Amino acid sequence: MISYVRNVGKTVLAAVVSLVFIVGAAGCGNTQKDDGPDYADDEAMSIIAKGYQKRSDVIAQYEQKKDTDSVKHVKDAVQAEIDNDKPLKERQFKDSKLQEKVIAYLNLLEDSQKVNEDYSYLSSNYRTEWTKVYDKRSALLKDFVDNYKLTVDGKYQDSLNDIVANGSSVKKKTETEDALNNLIASATFEKTDDGYGYYTYSAVIENTSGIDVGTVNLILALYDADGVKAAEVYASTNAWPAGEKVKFETGSDVDAAQVKASVDHYEVDD
Repeated sequence: MISYVRNVGKTVLAAVVSLVFIVGAAGCGNTQKDDGPDYADDEAMSIIAKGYQKRSDVIAQYEQKKDTDSVKHVKDAVQAEIDNDKPLKERQFKDSKLQEKVIAYLNLLEDSQKVNEDYSYLSSNYRTEWTKVYDKRSALLKDFVDNYKLTVDGKYQDSLNDIVANGSSVKKKTETEDALNNLIASATFEKTDDGYGYYTYSAVIENTSGIDVGTVNLILALYDADGVKAAEVYASTNAWPAGEKVKFETGSDVDAAQVKASVDHYEVDD
């Protein structure tokens, strides 16, 4: 009888110890450290590079078959890049600026496809709209190469170099346009009554952009007292070197209450 009680006691004790071990193990499992979100920062450039390469491969396949007369080869190439890159749209990023640029790039791919769908292939409108998207994409790819270490495999390097070079031109053009627009936006055009119902509008503006500019043509929108645009006139200069002050002047029979100036055309000296 005593032996029986001892055996039962040992069995109960073993069961209790096992239960404590199981509960303890479960508790440890529940308190394991949470790794947090699966951020895409470290993967984004490799994914974009892979998408770029897939797009290039599709183009190469069509070129090998000499089948590039229709928009289909462009659509298929762009779609290959979209399909590869689109998971990034749902990913989280630690660097919000990088995320913003990646999303902008993905949106440009969608914009490219929209151009393919909305315009007749290689028409004047197609070329214009395609160039707009291409330039923006080039600028972003240059940014990725310069600031986020985007790289591609060797056989794709030449084409990426061409796009990055275009991105450099786009960046320079954008910087020049922004600088000129800021100069003109900050200028005040004075009105002089010349008599006989004619008025002269003029402003002296200093080129503080640091850029040597050649020809600059401005449009001056003249608004009456009711805020209605009554006329547009033009003012220009043939040369506007950095640091030089130029007097932009034009005339009209409109007695404007407000003048809004904008850049119509410009050329940069080499």
